[in-house]
Amino acid sequence: MKSRTIAEVLAKAEEFEEQEKYEQAYECYKDAYESDKSNEDVLSKLAICAQTLEYKEDAIKYWNIMLSLNPQNHLPYTQLMDLYFSDNKYEYYMTRAKLKTLEGRLEQATSDYKKALSNTSEDELQIKARYLLAQTYEILDKSMQAIDEYLRILDYKHDENVYAALAKIYYNTDKTAAISVLNQGLTQYPDNQMFKELLSKIYMELGEYSKALDYSTSPLNTAKLLLLQDNNQAALNILEGLSAQDKKSPRYLALMAEYYYNTDNNALSLEYVDKYESVEPQSLLVPQMKALIYEKEDNSELEHFYWGKFYLKKGSLDLALNEFLNAYAANKANTDIIKELINLYIVLGDRVASIEFSEKLVEIEKDDVPTLKKLVKFYDEEGYPDKMVHYLLQLSEINSKDYDTILRLARYYESNRQMGEAIEFYEKYLKFAPSSELRDEVDAKLKLLTSADGIEEEGFLDKLLKIFSKK
Repeated sequence: MKSRTIAEVLAKAEEFEEQEKYEQAYECYKDAYESDKSNEDVLSKLAICAQTLEYKEDAIKYWNIMLSLNPQNHLPYTQLMDLYFSDNKYEYYMTRAKLKTLEGRLEQATSDYKKALSNTSEDELQIKARYLLAQTYEILDKSMQAIDEYLRILDYKHDENVYAALAKIYYNTDKTAAISVLNQGLTQYPDNQMFKELLSKIYMELGEYSKALDYSTSPLNTAKLLLLQDNNQAALNILEGLSAQDKKSPRYLALMAEYYYNTDNNALSLEYVDKYESVEPQSLLVPQMKALIYEKEDNSELEHFYWGKFYLKKGSLDLALNEFLNAYAANKANTDIIKELINLYIVLGDRVASIEFSEKLVEIEKDDVPTLKKLVKFYDEEGYPDKMVHYLLQLSEINSKDYDTILRLARYYESNRQMGEAIEFYEKYLKFAPSSELRDEVDAKLKLLTSADGIEEEGFLDKLLKIFSKK
């Protein structure tokens, strides 16, 4: 049935409802539903009509179908609660708990799940309620309560999802318990790959690499474990046997870097670290691997530099600062190190230290305009005009047409009664500045300074200054 036809059927059904011919309306709604079982508007009209006719089971069925299509829709929950209230307290509280979960009222949802549990003795219904209750406890970060509920489910029956949930909670709190649960799970579900891989991961983190190998199902994980045991050739055999697609993965690139590190081929190890960085630029592994490689090469400068980058990414700013300072001590001409120190001191709120290293930077990179402007701003604000003008002059040498810098220099020299220099820079300003009111003002000032009156005024002021300086 085309959508236009459905619309006509719905219109006919509504006409029947207006005439209180609800049975005929109900049949029309069912016809429309059979034509489009994903139409929520049709479903809601059908469910409401069923309620009007007191076809309670039908209404429950259609509201639940609607929920399966759109679990975020509040309407089915409220209608189902009305339908369940009088004679099915279990479903009433379960539905109310789900609605409260949807609304973010999780503490109230747990209370309703418990009320649902108290209103049934059927094992399957108990399991269903406990599972949702345990998940809610997890969201609330109440791990022990979640564990209790999952364990109660296992008292009823073995459940693959429950073993998985328990293992994930224990992984973060008690790895020995996680191992126990995973082994129990494998007894019941021996082919579960996730259980095996998690066991392998736990044993690897505990440093029990042989046990980890026993459970590893992934070639990449197996290669990693072999590398950790310095069984490098066996690891390489696995890595070389991977598909072309697998060899594009970041994990493969990282493992190849590790293989070459283990076999003292630092150049190729760095090459693979760079390849890995191109796809995982934010990974902590990048600076860590580079630091280890340069440490092996006795390159103190780059070893400390990359440990600094590593700690910076971890958010350990004091440790990062210490490493960068060690790197700087090894090579004071490395501008990458200086730039890291400048930025880190800014983050740490040490503006003076940041400026100190900014000065070191422009001594090496003399055309670093942004840093020069930062130095000009700092010394202007701090009241050091001589330092400010030093960097202004450096800027003017880089760009002789930078009229803003030229104007600042002109004003500085005028304020210091160095009229020759002031006139020179005002003339440069007029040469390069665009037309504006400010340009007109400068033009007028320059005419005054270069006029006879201006020169006399300058001479008079100079005399005054000499008189006062003698007193």
